[in-house]
Amino acid sequence: MKKIFGDKEFIWKLAAIALPLALQSVVNLMVNLIDTIMVGKLGDIALSSVNICSQFPYLYMTVFMGIANAALVICSQAWGNNRPDKVKTMMAACLKLAALINAVFFLLAFLFPSGITAIYTDNAGIIETGGVYLKILSFTLLFQSFSQIIVTLLRSVGVTRLGFVTSLFSCIANVFFNWMFIFGNLGAPAMGVSGAAVGTVIARILEFVMAAGYLLIDGRLSFRLPDLFLKMEKDMHSDFIKLGTPGVISEVTGNLNVSAAAMITGRVSEYYIAANTIVHNIWTISSLFMFGIAMGSSVIIGHEIGAGRRERAQEYADHLIYLAGLIGLLAAVLIQIIAPLITSFFDVSAQAKETAFILKNAASICVFFLSMQFTICKGILRGGGQAAAFTKVDLITCWLVNIPVGFVTALVLHANPFWIYLSLRIDYLIKTIWGLWKVKKTDWIIRLNVE
Repeated sequence: MKKIFGDKEFIWKLAAIALPLALQSVVNLMVNLIDTIMVGKLGDIALSSVNICSQFPYLYMTVFMGIANAALVICSQAWGNNRPDKVKTMMAACLKLAALINAVFFLLAFLFPSGITAIYTDNAGIIETGGVYLKILSFTLLFQSFSQIIVTLLRSVGVTRLGFVTSLFSCIANVFFNWMFIFGNLGAPAMGVSGAAVGTVIARILEFVMAAGYLLIDGRLSFRLPDLFLKMEKDMHSDFIKLGTPGVISEVTGNLNVSAAAMITGRVSEYYIAANTIVHNIWTISSLFMFGIAMGSSVIIGHEIGAGRRERAQEYADHLIYLAGLIGLLAAVLIQIIAPLITSFFDVSAQAKETAFILKNAASICVFFLSMQFTICKGILRGGGQAAAFTKVDLITCWLVNIPVGFVTALVLHANPFWIYLSLRIDYLIKTIWGLWKVKKTDWIIRLNVE
């Protein structure tokens, strides 16, 4: 560990990317926590409805996470090889692709909100309330992906604070408009759960305006509207397909894993759903730095590979693995410390709070392996061009392990919530073991066509 913190160049590179992402996560966390507490004031059904309905927008965002993260690997290697023109071309391609996908998801959510909600639960009250919420929320699907793509790809060229600034602004707006429309403040109608959706729509539109405005005025890429018509070269297009296809499959598989878990736990009890919502907020607090470290890993590894420094990339990978383990241990301890405080903020039933107490112990175990597999697989190996290999492991653990084991544990054995929670996240352990083997025992570095 002394060797890691003694490598000042590595620490500065990682901090430049990871710290703004961590701060962005803090902002999102606080706002999500406040939003959840606001909706929780409306009761178990309202809280469960919002939690269940978040699954479809999350599926939408995972598609773009796959696209953006694949493009980020290419852009990072291109920037490391002093080819900003390739970064600009990739930005244009991703934004055009996003416009098409946005339209599809919006129409599905707007036209069939109750049908989508019914996929995740058979509770009539949640389906009715969630359907109304999702129909309004569908308008966010016309804007949100553009912001994510812009913020993500600009990280490859050193723009690391934009995500924090846009998130801070949009999240403050989200809290304000939720407070305004949920409870009917400042003369607005008291819309309840629908008000939470309205507040989120307004916030996402503002976030898009800020991100798009920055892209057009930033001097690193000098991106302008006519650049949207740039076309990728054949080799670059091939790399994008090779990384993007498994990247999207991996992210969607992860979402299907979460969605399948929601379908399973949505049939356990409404108390479990509410408890899981509470524990998710506790889990998010504990894992603030994990996303930043993983994203930073991908960019740093990509820069080193693009510049032709393979040995340095391997050395940095070793540093990152040790950091991931340390952060995972700290996160597990933090869950135990903050769980009673966070749970006390929610006005839910005694049964839901009791279940949340049980789930937080399982979450402490899972969060360590989350940190490890996230940094190794979605950071180091993705930055090294190993998206296809990781996707195979994702598919296997999702369809052959998590879903069947979780189904049997929850709905056949009717096990204790502790074991249900663990069984639905057993893939974290499997992917950690596989990722360590891949980095330590194989030649995992692939240099893309960024000349």
